[in-house]
Amino acid sequence: MKTMRTFMMMLAALLVLAGPATVWAASQLADLENALMCKCDDKCGKVLINCTCDTSKETRKTLTSKLESGLTVDQIIKQYVDKYGETVLSAPTKSGFNLSAWIMPFAALAIGGFGVRKVVQSWTRPVRTKKDADASGEESASAPPSGKFSKRLQDELDRLES
Repeated sequence: MKTMRTFMMMLAALLVLAGPATVWAASQLADLENALMCKCDDKCGKVLINCTCDTSKETRKTLTSKLESGLTVDQIIKQYVDKYGETVLSAPTKSGFNLSAWIMPFAALAIGGFGVRKVVQSWTRPVRTKKDADASGEESASAPPSGKFSKRLQDELDRLES
């Protein structure tokens, strides 16, 4: 009875101590799977966490063994970048020319939004006539019309205003 109680206490202590370590290792593995692309022969182009091919299963085993050997996530990522190049990363690094991959989508959205705003404003802006310009005290930017009917048109418009 006493040995059974001692055994249960030791088992409970082992579970309490092993629980956080298991969760920590699983979160590190998930971080690695999110950071790396699958390098399978099919060239599926998926992030490792979403890939289900045989190569991804082998890669997960390799990553788990590297984590258990004491390497950090950054060290493992660096090893993979050294082996496969930056194409193994699921997101570009935030330095050098790769910084443009982070900035350009937001810049394109801002420029496009500004362009759309200008177009919509031009569509909704009321058309100004000479009468509106005279009423507001502004001078018309256009020159007076020339031609044989311009005097007659001006006379007709003056009669309408009176």
